[in-house]
Amino acid sequence: MTNHTNRLKRLRRPYLQAGIVALMVIVLTLVDAMLPHSEAIFEANTSSWIVATAMLLFFIILNSIVGLGVTNLLKYFSQSVVMYLILLVFCYGWCFLLSGKHIDDAGSFRWLWFVLTLVYMVFFVIVRSIRTIADAANRQDQELRDRQ
Repeated sequence: MTNHTNRLKRLRRPYLQAGIVALMVIVLTLVDAMLPHSEAIFEANTSSWIVATAMLLFFIILNSIVGLGVTNLLKYFSQSVVMYLILLVFCYGWCFLLSGKHIDDAGSFRWLWFVLTLVYMVFFVIVRSIRTIADAANRQDQELRDRQ
């Protein structure tokens, strides 16, 4: 049980989460590059942009869920935003290297990344609100227990 707890504590580090997602982007885009693609559904050489966008969404969801269990949310939030920006730059560079296309030439991925960034900020507001409500409920519960 201690080993499991240590793994969860390590996952609370935003740079580790970003590293895992960056590794997944590399592996999945390389696997995707080896697979045959039909040009009927997507433009040519845009699959790496699709994979990177999906992994950015995965990072947002993972980071927000882990943020529910973090005690120092302000420190976690600041580190997470920096890691998210680094991840954006990495994904952009990696996808440009694989596809040879700029983000504007690959389709509407610029807008998708903009929307994902806004969603990321909204998720953090939701996490902060949930934590505030839960802390207030715990304080109120403790006060009621102390009265009895």
